[in-house]
Amino acid sequence: MGEGCACGGKCEPDKKGPNKALKYALMAFVALSVGAAVYKIAGAPCCAEKTPLAAPVEAVPPATPAGAASKKAAQKTAVVYYFYTDTRCSSCQTIEAYTKEAVEKNFKADYKGWKVAFKGVNIDEEPNKHFVEAYWLNSKSVIVQKFSGDKPLKWGMLPKVWELTGDKEAFVGYVTAETHKLLDEK
Repeated sequence: MGEGCACGGKCEPDKKGPNKALKYALMAFVALSVGAAVYKIAGAPCCAEKTPLAAPVEAVPPATPAGAASKKAAQKTAVVYYFYTDTRCSSCQTIEAYTKEAVEKNFKADYKGWKVAFKGVNIDEEPNKHFVEAYWLNSKSVIVQKFSGDKPLKWGMLPKVWELTGDKEAFVGYVTAETHKLLDEK
């Protein structure tokens, strides 16, 4: 290899061995790390979320539904949230429309003393970013949150909405049944 070589011409040609394998492994690791970072920053594909989170747990999000802190501090309310981002596909818009329809159609009247409302929330907007951590969001999601006055109670994620976008009747039934289930819990 001689000329221009830092070792004074005594270098041997590259051998395939642990050093070269380690070099390629490190380069692959760096490439994957950069790719993962870009993927996370750019946002996961909107329709990739199909993994359910844990069962409903006690919530601590700093969120109150519109009007919850009004006249009756102990009023029982529930909010069926649809969390979305600036980037929206047709499935995302369908989920929002079907969720809103399920609430408006099946919760016009109180359900066992619970007032239920629909609320769409863009988590790309600065005042709404806290919802990502509060509800463990990693994609567009439907969440049902119970409140007693302005105190958040149990909440639950409805992960099957992604699977049911092609069947409006099943979708609306699922959102309604899961909302009833959460509201019936003590």
